[in-house]
Amino acid sequence: MSEQNSFDVVVIGAGVVGCTTAWSLARRGVRVALVEADAVGRGTSANTFAWINATSKTADEDYHRLNAMGAAGYRDLAREWGERRIGLHPTGMLEWSSPADSARLEDMRGAAAQLERWGYPVAWVGRDALEAMEPHVRFEEGAEGLFAMVDAWLDVPRFLDFLIERLRVDGARVLEQCRAQQLIMDDEGTVLGLDTDAGRLDAKHVVVATGPDTAEVLSTLTGYDGFAARFPLRRAPGLLITAPGDQARQLARHILYTSDSSHAHVRETADGGLLIAADDADGRILEDPSEESVKRAAFDILERVRGIIPAFEGGRCLDDCSLGIGIRPVPTDGMTIAGPMPSATGLHLAVTHSGVTLAPALGSLIADSIETGSPAPRLTAFGPGRFQAIA
Repeated sequence: MSEQNSFDVVVIGAGVVGCTTAWSLARRGVRVALVEADAVGRGTSANTFAWINATSKTADEDYHRLNAMGAAGYRDLAREWGERRIGLHPTGMLEWSSPADSARLEDMRGAAAQLERWGYPVAWVGRDALEAMEPHVRFEEGAEGLFAMVDAWLDVPRFLDFLIERLRVDGARVLEQCRAQQLIMDDEGTVLGLDTDAGRLDAKHVVVATGPDTAEVLSTLTGYDGFAARFPLRRAPGLLITAPGDQARQLARHILYTSDSSHAHVRETADGGLLIAADDADGRILEDPSEESVKRAAFDILERVRGIIPAFEGGRCLDDCSLGIGIRPVPTDGMTIAGPMPSATGLHLAVTHSGVTLAPALGSLIADSIETGSPAPRLTAFGPGRFQAIA
């Protein structure tokens, strides 16, 4: 095997998690190949709301802290390279509700108190502060909310361009339009390399970071069909609406997350438009993914946003909007699957919901695990061995 095809680690999947993991290794001097069946960033990373946060993760402290580590990783990168270069928009996030939904307000207060106990920077704000922060949003009388000042959003294409540039500078090999075909292993289950469309790549470690396709990729690599049926992961569609901007106004200055009957999340796009989503719409398109159903859901959400931001055109701009559906990988217990694969020395997984938030943390921790030869302690709770189906 030529030195050109000999690496320390091969990463499969060039979305935000795979690219970040590859660069976390390459910048440490590890010889890395990044293998992508399509083009960089064409999968889930091409359709994501890209809200970087640990604010919405209050059910489990370990998971919250993993997300907070990911969010902090972007701030570290911004200090090193600059926000604009990496595509980071540190706008903060506003979540609010009205007194009419007292139960929701109480839940939000509880979440704010939990976040403060865990050291995550948040502040509770009243209607006057909300109106000062977002002058084009209609807040109901008595509205109160949570301001998460370290939350941010990511221009994912710009971030991936940055990562690919740095990977090449740091000597990594990037192989697009190149399918991973089969793991090469010895009789004891130790990884020796990977067969690909570009030929054999020798490596002692292979990282699978293929998002919602993880089960099928593992089945292909190992020849074990059971992964496709038994892997603890579901594919969750998410509707994203990109609406044109207002030439006269900045309609959203923060990430907006409403908690009442007009639920939606809204943020600005890199070119001044609005990116809009709503959790309840995802269930509608899961039941009926037809084009007509998607357009109906999009129209309803646009009208909902017009109720929140009166200057917004709402459903009238539907024909000028871009509609995308991202397929998100959601582990069955709602938390990340990351770490070494049981019974396969040198095979590692990185699959998660909130991949944009978690990418810097997972990349760094997987690199730590490979360098030290043992799982990073902060990944212990998230290893694939917790699932009997793949242990």
